[in-house]
Amino acid sequence: MLEFGGLFGLGSDHYPIPWDMLTYDTDKNGYVVNLSKQQVERAPHYAADRTPEYDDVYGRGVYSHYGIAYPLL
Repeated sequence: MLEFGGLFGLGSDHYPIPWDMLTYDTDKNGYVVNLSKQQVERAPHYAADRTPEYDDVYGRGVYSHYGIAYPLL
């Protein structure tokens, strides 16, 4: 999940990212993701104090935004 806005984590928005988009970079000692500014600006997001219901409908919306097939269980 990406987090943007606010100050020191207060008032920031959360942007869920499918795990399939993340790549671990050992040089950076963390995950990297290749996103354009436009993708992030239009991405599904929510305020920290308004956590959505993480159900199939929400998950499909997030995966669809990034053009990734939603995993079947």
